[in-house]
Amino acid sequence: MENGSPVKIVLPEIKNPILIEGYPGIGLVGHIAGNFLAKELGMEMIGYVESPFIPPMALILNGKPNPPLRFYGKDNIILAVADIYVPPTLVSEIARELVRYLRDMKADKIISLGGIGIGLFKEKMDVWGVGAKEELNKELENLGVKILQYGSIMGMSGKLLWEASKEKLDAYVLLGETFGDRPDPRAAANVIEVLKKLTPIEVSTEPLLKEAEMIEAQLRKMHEQMEQARRKAEKQYESIYL
Repeated sequence: MENGSPVKIVLPEIKNPILIEGYPGIGLVGHIAGNFLAKELGMEMIGYVESPFIPPMALILNGKPNPPLRFYGKDNIILAVADIYVPPTLVSEIARELVRYLRDMKADKIISLGGIGIGLFKEKMDVWGVGAKEELNKELENLGVKILQYGSIMGMSGKLLWEASKEKLDAYVLLGETFGDRPDPRAAANVIEVLKKLTPIEVSTEPLLKEAEMIEAQLRKMHEQMEQARRKAEKQYESIYL
């Protein structure tokens, strides 16, 4: 591998790119958002990550082999997605090599998409975010994003943010509020709506919202069934002991 790194980023030269990262995480928010964008924008695979530490596998999509860590592209937009869990050490190496490429290409923006687990449901689920610079935080705040003042951002999103900040690149992390224990297309739609304000991307999130409604309806039905079972058990208990 180049530069003594166990990772090689295979990408064509794209000047002033906008990188969008959607690796798996809480609620699979980034993963859902990334794959949705690739499909809806008609993006093509333009690159991948090479490393002896990536599991030896091929992901079959539409009857064709694909690498598990890959890049899609359209115009100057690069979308990074992963379909496997990436070990922390490998995340660090990928982030460093990717930021080196983005620095050389004079990247316009780096935007990571993910989820923030809150363990409850609200009428309106917010989007939290943070930028690599104070002026980027102000930009996010003006877009209605809640600024993360304290806490930690794990995985690729956090490492990309740190590596980009060291290179003085404009980087953002957008985190959609999610319950946290299941795939959440609604949270993915929420972060995409903010993403659209930061980039020239135009896409309707209606399909994600419809998917969310289906999941939520199933969850409500499961909850009602559990509640009925609980009440039935209580009545049986009362008939025995009262």
